[in-house]
Amino acid sequence: MRGEEQLREELQEFQKEKERIRNIVGQIGGSNSKQNKVVNTLLIVIIVALLLLGGVFNRITPALAVQVAILFSVIKLIWMFYESQRASHFQFWILNSLEFRINEIYKKVKKMEKELETLKKIEEFKENDK
Repeated sequence: MRGEEQLREELQEFQKEKERIRNIVGQIGGSNSKQNKVVNTLLIVIIVALLLLGGVFNRITPALAVQVAILFSVIKLIWMFYESQRASHFQFWILNSLEFRINEIYKKVKKMEKELETLKKIEEFKENDK
């Protein structure tokens, strides 16, 4: 019973930490970014307006409307690549810092193992002297 409660608490802590990291990555350049949503909406509105002005209302030539719409689509792709690169860089930074910490912990564990072996040898030596 006690073990299950402890596991549930750990799971809840993990879920909270996961959500916090998801929000941070979203702020850096993930899909939850408010700025990303604004840029997406703006580019879609511009593309639709250009196609309507060129194709339906004939305010500008259809060829020009399509060309400018393609230009804005390319700008959108560039924006997506940029945001993806930012998020990937941030994730790489997190993983790099985790690897560094794991290596530090590994070194400490190895040092503790050596000290424990030394203590065991000392204990065995003391027992054999008696």
